[in-house]
Amino acid sequence: MQQVLGRFPGWQITDMSGGWVAMRVSFVPKNSGLSNVRCGETLEELAGNLSVDIKLQKSRASAAGN
Repeated sequence: MQQVLGRFPGWQITDMSGGWVAMRVSFVPKNSGLSNVRCGETLEELAGNLSVDIKLQKSRASAAGN
């Protein structure tokens, strides 16, 4: 779990006995197109879901900078 936490700063990750939940430490606006909460049945699934969100966030930041 520590390895996952290190890969996703800015997210609080919790074992919900039956799945994993990650919540942003600083929420993004509803209309941002990004998620404030991500879930996964396994820690690996959660890491994959967080990776998708991080890529989307970087893509949007890049587009806004152009």
